[in-house]
Amino acid sequence: MARPRKEQQIEIEKAAITATIDLLTTSAAEDISLARIAKEIGCSAPALYTHFASKNALLKAVHDAGFVMMLDQKLATAARHRSDPIARLWEGGLAYLQFAFENPNLYRLMFDPPKEAGLSGSPFESDVGARCLGVLVQAVRACQVAGYLPEAEAGKTAFLLWSTVHGAAMLTLLDRAPVLADEDSRDAAISAVDSLMRFLISTGPQTPPAANA
Repeated sequence: MARPRKEQQIEIEKAAITATIDLLTTSAAEDISLARIAKEIGCSAPALYTHFASKNALLKAVHDAGFVMMLDQKLATAARHRSDPIARLWEGGLAYLQFAFENPNLYRLMFDPPKEAGLSGSPFESDVGARCLGVLVQAVRACQVAGYLPEAEAGKTAFLLWSTVHGAAMLTLLDRAPVLADEDSRDAAISAVDSLMRFLISTGPQTPPAANA
């Protein structure tokens, strides 16, 4: 019986997505090619093309995988702080920044993809993107049950929170953050989350201990 070729022993689709995410730690999405990915995972280019007809198809899969990674992080944070809605929201904001800072090129692909990648739609139109947003909306509602943000609409508040933290993350990654010459932009982004949460706490009945104290 003939031995299977190496590429027949590889889960090509999964391996290609993983390899692309790994390469994004050192390379921009624009600099990654299908030929390079095929070489990285040890399969032939034609074999890879049977799973991804184009580089854009691969980038779309990696884009979606990024949101799965983000969702897993959000769910883990929510589980750790299930009984403390303030800590859930606060630590969730800090974890979001950590995700962006540790995966800058993947984060850019998720929220500011190359035009030629064909990813012009809202990421929140996908199931996993909508679930990421849903975790944040649920965290806001948990805070409201605890007496914070009275009368606020949870969806609009979630938009405000996500937009603020995303803006801090993206400005930092682009090296465009409005910080002083001697101030670290990542520290400033973290301070933005802290300030936002302190404002949220001020709307409630009492002041709990800081989540990151």
